[in-house]
Amino acid sequence: MSARPNSHAAASPINAAAHEPFSFLHPRLKHNRMAQFAASVLDITQGISVCLELVHSSSLARMMNDDSGPEDTQLPILDTVDTDRLLRLATASANLMASHAEKHIEWMNEHVEKEAN
Repeated sequence: MSARPNSHAAASPINAAAHEPFSFLHPRLKHNRMAQFAASVLDITQGISVCLELVHSSSLARMMNDDSGPEDTQLPILDTVDTDRLLRLATASANLMASHAEKHIEWMNEHVEKEAN
């Protein structure tokens, strides 16, 4: 084995990687603030939706089990602790999105005021 470093690796920056993160955005929109905001909204709201669907399904299964006999019971997807955790995650995610939107609105308002002057 050679102790000499790979010349290709040495030429690449330390944070370089072959993997490129997935994005719904066109590459030309990579640095567009509004496009980045829209992508964040999409990601966070889809996550909230999945959390709420799992919570709903689990709660519905528990309610149906309360009304059925022992032979007809089905395990919910989530136990009550995980159901609560996902509800808290969905709440925190919604609050994060609201905060992100508020900062974006503030930035847009400041930008419009600067253009007016």
